[in-house]
Amino acid sequence: MVVNAAAKPALVSAGSTTTTVQSTVLIFARDAVSAYSAFSGLNAYGIPYSLVVVPQAGITLPALNSSATAGNYGAIVILSEVSYDYGGTLGYQSALSATQLAQIYAYQAAFGVRLVRLDSFPSPDSGTTALGGCCATGQEQLVSISNSTAFPTAGLNLLVHPSMFSILWKLC
Repeated sequence: MVVNAAAKPALVSAGSTTTTVQSTVLIFARDAVSAYSAFSGLNAYGIPYSLVVVPQAGITLPALNSSATAGNYGAIVILSEVSYDYGGTLGYQSALSATQLAQIYAYQAAFGVRLVRLDSFPSPDSGTTALGGCCATGQEQLVSISNSTAFPTAGLNLLVHPSMFSILWKLC
């Protein structure tokens, strides 16, 4: 299932090459119901998106770009890693193959777009590691940010150690 909304092109400078990307956000989700958490905010601001529902059997990626300098998407969102339980020794894995993820990463680098992973478990694939066993029901997860220069408009107070609850509350 693919749902599209109208898009506008934008110029992006990725390295020494100027590229054009559409303003469309590409969303990968297991189903349309869970995808709502990604596209509802986009709808509120009139941001175009394309929803790709990824079944357990996988998909063929949509064309990420139409030429070496024209990208079709200005951002990419992957919800819950579009993972499924494949059973046995495979366990939970993404329905997007390693080759498809490599294509997405290459597109990011070539066109200077962001990939956002929502509801994702820490893994080497995302460059994150779970430290210890956390969190039980009602147990708060503390966050430590040592340098916020990459997101100055977030309004974070680095003099305190915020919790996930306080950060999410502030962002909402």
